[in-house]
Amino acid sequence: MEQSIYIKCDKCLFSKNGLYAILLATTVLAGVSIALNFTLIITELSSYLTLSICSLIAAFCLYKLYAQEEHNYIFINHDEILFKQQMQKETICLKFNTLDYFETRFSEIVFSTKQEEKVVLKLNRIADEKKRWEVKEFLRNHIPQIRDNKLFVLKTA
Repeated sequence: MEQSIYIKCDKCLFSKNGLYAILLATTVLAGVSIALNFTLIITELSSYLTLSICSLIAAFCLYKLYAQEEHNYIFINHDEILFKQQMQKETICLKFNTLDYFETRFSEIVFSTKQEEKVVLKLNRIADEKKRWEVKEFLRNHIPQIRDNKLFVLKTA
């Protein structure tokens, strides 16, 4: 049976659905503020202040929605690792037969290829801690892990 792992990196301070909810709430609040101003329940100054704050929040939400990258993911199967993370234009593909070893750090995995290139896979956008451990265990079964650089240097010398 071919085992593979697919993780959609969805941990984000402002998710797309959250930004839409904030945008909707600010629009409704601005509308209520205008309606209350017309019925003279609140003062004109309060209405303008509320509209200004709602406009700033709405502008921030629209900017974040426009600038937000889609499809951050990690896919690992029996012979390759594919991942795309924030601020990357293309998908990175690493074949297991080209990898020499990997190191785990607090929130990232550093792969070292046989051509001595370093590739960093950040795990801080994975919300589920069990998924992080699942990725690390899967990699340990396919590639050697280096736990301490000093120990690795002593072994290779």
